[in-house]
Amino acid sequence: MSPVVSLEIPPRSPYVGVIRLAVSALARNAGLTEDRVDDLKIAVSEACANAVIAQEEAGSQDRVVVSYSDDGDRLVLEVEDRGQDDRTAKSPSDPDSMGISSRLVMSIALLESLVDECEFLPRPGGGTITRLVLAR
Repeated sequence: MSPVVSLEIPPRSPYVGVIRLAVSALARNAGLTEDRVDDLKIAVSEACANAVIAQEEAGSQDRVVVSYSDDGDRLVLEVEDRGQDDRTAKSPSDPDSMGISSRLVMSIALLESLVDECEFLPRPGGGTITRLVLAR
């Protein structure tokens, strides 16, 4: 496994673009096709936007942490936040009249369509880790 590249950003939307640029450069360097780089850019942007929104809703100013590693046959990205929504149970917050958070349901569907694996894990100390995996 290659070294992990880790970036931290303030939980504010303008910084999501910084992550998108860094991840796309790493993915190109890893030999992904431009179509796969584009998928990854959209997925990491979505995961970071979710993290920022979750932290805003929780009133947390902790940094969002994004880690990238190249395992040889796959790229793994993790986006860690300190939000209080429960993506780990896919039990969306802010339900609509049908009891479903349309934003979160659509976001999860988008993430799952862009990467080979997408999972939501509880972050030690509170929050969520969104793990995105792209196979080569």
